[in-house]
Amino acid sequence: MPRLAAALLVGLLAVPSLAQKSPEETVKSMTVADGLQVELFAAEPMLVNPTSIDVDHLGRVWVCEAVNYRRINFGRPILRPEGDRIVILEDTTGSGKADKATVFYQGKDLIAPIGIAVAKDAVGPGYKVFVCQSPDILLFEDKDGDGKADGPPKKFLSGFKGFDHDHGVHGINIGPDGKLYFTVGDQGVDGLQSADGKGRKWKSGSPDCQAGTVWRCDMDGTNLELIAHNFRNNYECCVNSFGEIWLSDNDDDGNQQTRICYVMPGGNYGYYPRGPGQSHWHEEQPGIVHKVLRTGFGSPTGICFYEGTLLPEKYRGQLLHTDAGPREFRCFHIKPKGAGYELEKENLVTSTDTWFRLSDVCVAPDGSVMLADWYDPGVGGHGMGDWTRGRIYRVTPKGHKGYKVPALDLKNDENVLAAWGSPNLATRWMALTYLNAERFSDLGRVGGVLQAARASGDPRAVARANWFMASYGKDLALSPADLGGSDLKPDLAQAFVRAVSSHYGDIAKMPGRNGRADWLFANDKWAPGTRREVVLALRQSGAGFAAPIIWSLAKFYDGSDHFYRAALNIACGTDPERRRAILADFDKHFPEWNDKVADLVWELRPPSVLPRLGKLLEDPKLTPAQKGRIVDILAVTDDPAAGKTLLALLGRDVPPEIKSRAIDNLQKFLPTKWKELQKGDAVRDAISNLLKSKGGRIAGLQLAAAAPDCAHHEDVMQLAEDVKGPTEVRTAAIRVLAKTHHRTSVENLEPFIKDPIVGPATAAALGEFLDSKGVNSGAKQALEILGGLVTGTGTSPELKQAALGALAGSRTGTGWLLQLKEQGKMPATLVADAGRLLRNSPFQGERNKAMLLFPAAGKLDPKRLPPPAELARRTGNAKRGEAVFQASLKGEAQCLRCHMVRGVGGNIGPDLSMIGKKASKENLFESILIPSKAIADQYLQWKVDTVDGKTVTGLLVAESEGSLTLRDANGKDHTFATKDLDGPKQKSLVSLMPDNLVAALTEQELIDLVEYLLTLKTASLTPDAWHVLGPFTNDASDSALDRAYDIESVKAIELDRPVKGPKGALRWNPVHVTSTGYLDLMAYYAGKSAMSMSYLYRVIESPADQDATILFGNDDGVKIWVNGEKVFENRDHFAATPARHQIPVKLKKGPNPILIKIVNGSDPHGMYFTLTSEQELKAGK
Repeated sequence: MPRLAAALLVGLLAVPSLAQKSPEETVKSMTVADGLQVELFAAEPMLVNPTSIDVDHLGRVWVCEAVNYRRINFGRPILRPEGDRIVILEDTTGSGKADKATVFYQGKDLIAPIGIAVAKDAVGPGYKVFVCQSPDILLFEDKDGDGKADGPPKKFLSGFKGFDHDHGVHGINIGPDGKLYFTVGDQGVDGLQSADGKGRKWKSGSPDCQAGTVWRCDMDGTNLELIAHNFRNNYECCVNSFGEIWLSDNDDDGNQQTRICYVMPGGNYGYYPRGPGQSHWHEEQPGIVHKVLRTGFGSPTGICFYEGTLLPEKYRGQLLHTDAGPREFRCFHIKPKGAGYELEKENLVTSTDTWFRLSDVCVAPDGSVMLADWYDPGVGGHGMGDWTRGRIYRVTPKGHKGYKVPALDLKNDENVLAAWGSPNLATRWMALTYLNAERFSDLGRVGGVLQAARASGDPRAVARANWFMASYGKDLALSPADLGGSDLKPDLAQAFVRAVSSHYGDIAKMPGRNGRADWLFANDKWAPGTRREVVLALRQSGAGFAAPIIWSLAKFYDGSDHFYRAALNIACGTDPERRRAILADFDKHFPEWNDKVADLVWELRPPSVLPRLGKLLEDPKLTPAQKGRIVDILAVTDDPAAGKTLLALLGRDVPPEIKSRAIDNLQKFLPTKWKELQKGDAVRDAISNLLKSKGGRIAGLQLAAAAPDCAHHEDVMQLAEDVKGPTEVRTAAIRVLAKTHHRTSVENLEPFIKDPIVGPATAAALGEFLDSKGVNSGAKQALEILGGLVTGTGTSPELKQAALGALAGSRTGTGWLLQLKEQGKMPATLVADAGRLLRNSPFQGERNKAMLLFPAAGKLDPKRLPPPAELARRTGNAKRGEAVFQASLKGEAQCLRCHMVRGVGGNIGPDLSMIGKKASKENLFESILIPSKAIADQYLQWKVDTVDGKTVTGLLVAESEGSLTLRDANGKDHTFATKDLDGPKQKSLVSLMPDNLVAALTEQELIDLVEYLLTLKTASLTPDAWHVLGPFTNDASDSALDRAYDIESVKAIELDRPVKGPKGALRWNPVHVTSTGYLDLMAYYAGKSAMSMSYLYRVIESPADQDATILFGNDDGVKIWVNGEKVFENRDHFAATPARHQIPVKLKKGPNPILIKIVNGSDPHGMYFTLTSEQELKAGK
């Protein structure tokens, strides 16, 4: 079910769903942190579908409603013809519950806005209200303060893409500097410019403006500034009094990669480019700022700082956050860690009501916290199940009574100071604007207020004073000399640097005390976070000024602080000439090679270092780990000279893991950035030497596949023909032979069809020829061979299936199969499998025809089912539902072909391992029965038309300047050169998940399946690779399992240290698992894994002490140690199957080393390993 979860992201019904619970019942369903209480502030019909809220100085809650949510772009009827609303909710009695609702504005021009900021004029009754709704930020005015907009809104800023879309402009608020801060999702911008027409006209897609972004501007829309970029869908950012910017970023969609980020100005946060084989946020690559915390699955929404005093002290200054997916209101406690931070999560409010969907959080003037509840069976995916309900809750200390908002009278200094110290942004804004107005008429009074703020002893008050003074260039509350003071609080020092940078832009322009830049070098007493901020401030200075300071600060890098490294990279900038000028002196400042220098070279990529990396690889003093790091540095270098260095490495006597690392990178980059090397002697010689080496043949074939123009035909043919050779080698050779699309290649491949070992692989290889063009392309011959296999009588079932899959993977083959069915010549045994493949075809016209020729053999008619709300009331059997899900791997339902659960399944649709925690029961039924009603962005289908007349649809899995790749519903990738496309790619509103899959189930099976999916609530982790040490020898009695080596008793395993083996030293090598989660040791040992024993090692990071379960399948005997304690032993000789064994273990907070000892009798050989736990895990070293 490719879309069952993008999930679960709600379908839209023709009539409102029946409410899950009343507002009062929902409050009773909540679990609230000790010391706090939650009360209902307002509910339907006073408001419905709140997407965003703000609270003004009077304590009134301003609500953006979205009834007409995602209607226009999706061809759905408008639900509220008169348009959406902005509503003001007010508690006029102080009881703590709203008793008055005022419609501030309603109009057809308001279409599901997501973002609101209220700015009251300090003098007079007027209000300005900023509302986010792509393609604009709208400005409403209420000059007489009557709670009604004076008329339709003005366009404040325009140029935001994502109209009627979740990933446009949203999340607007006012910072301590009196500027507007807002975010834009990965729909991006086009033509965005400062309101006065000055400065750059921004368009997404450039190296410094990709995907999701964070911006700020003056309150009149001028001085527009891009702060950071390359997020996915950052719903909102928040800024505290010190100027720290934080946000949450949403990229769940089954990937469990939502995150909390500290925003460094100038930072690239790694979402683009998308491509297979890359990590989600590209943090393994240089130039990317890391997240602070991965929060796993969810739909993160509102975020703000708590700078009040009403709630208990431990929450003061901390992040408050809502996530509509797991239905949580959280506090993230911030702790500095080097130049970055770490976060500790505390759930403040959760609910068992599966419709509880918090969409925003805001702090009121009295210090209480307002929560907006979208209240719906699901969230995201551009869908909703209810549009008649919505709630606002209020969080206060336990036992607190009423809602008393402090009176705001700015006529005396004490009140101005109190307003400036308010926990409420709107109130602080009023104080700031009042002071700005007063400075023109009574500067002495302003100075008195500022002096009082400075003398208050409150660092936040001092920081706010700095922001105010910086706004018009007056002396700040600190001097540069203060930065060297040992008693200065780091957060205040950092706020000073941010204020200086904000005001002057280029800090070189700041008036000097004892020489303009002297203070920047007095950095030995600074906290790491202060150094980070100074480094970041240098990004706007010229190379001549910035370079010496950057190198002075770079020497403080401690060898592990990736936030500090990222800041240094940001300071070097993206302008090629400026960057080159700064990095020119790298060797002068870092002449010796060590791990710290390697990290800096990795991050900064100084051009002068590249030529000496090859010689460093020959240095006997460097450890394998250090040499591996050098290989990684070369791999991220675009210069083909780096590829040449890796090719030369293959001919040297270096550890096998280093060669393996080099080959992996050459295989990846020879077809792309190092393409010019393909026809050179270096590649040809490297492949030749590897093919002649018994242990290097797989590597040689991998390189040959990456550089098909190299002439090694005879050597490759020899390997394919060697019937005594390892199957993996022969199969790889056949794939290489298929790389050249010519008739002779088909003729060379044809004899292998009859080989029972490599016949299926040969059929798959021949499928690559079918859509080739030209008389001599081999397409005609390949079709004849594959067609004969399908219709022939002497073909084995396995080979028939392989030929069928090869034909269905091309347009030519698909057309041939459809014609065969029309002629009544298709073998009856293949009709079911052919129908399943062709109904999922990416070729639009052919797919439509297949729907008629191969109707699904259904057990039920979906049109006769009760509505999802009725189905949700029925109780199924989760155990039976699990059996239905597992059977779908080979059946028509196809759930497990597309989705992964606990490390097992396909990678077409989202991972469902935690779907029961996010989706309601009704939501699950809707997603299965009406998959196209709500499709998350990552699982949208895209359609491309080619210049030769093909129309292909699929998921977009990779896109670059020159090509894009679509993945079809059968899991096959189709890559197209951009030059071969007839126009741009187009979105499809039809889910990749067919809407008739449920026909393969009975009604009871459907109900049981949903019941099973609801049980999937634990986080799962399947490590992408293991460190493998071996092979050691074994025998028929598995004596190796009992033969203890030193590795089992050491306190800490050193992956760089060789271990004595039966035939000399053995080293740990990384081995990746397959896409199905299987660690294939038979393939790793190239057919020499019989009678062997190996050790496997990986570290798992846990955010807390917690119970976990290992889901394990082994072939053959095994022992497992977790944190040095043996937790499992098994001596069975069965083929490995996922989750055969469920092993309870205890994980501690931090790193948890896992050591596995596994033996083998006869092949195959390998294992499945997945960990499940309550809190998210991540793989360590």
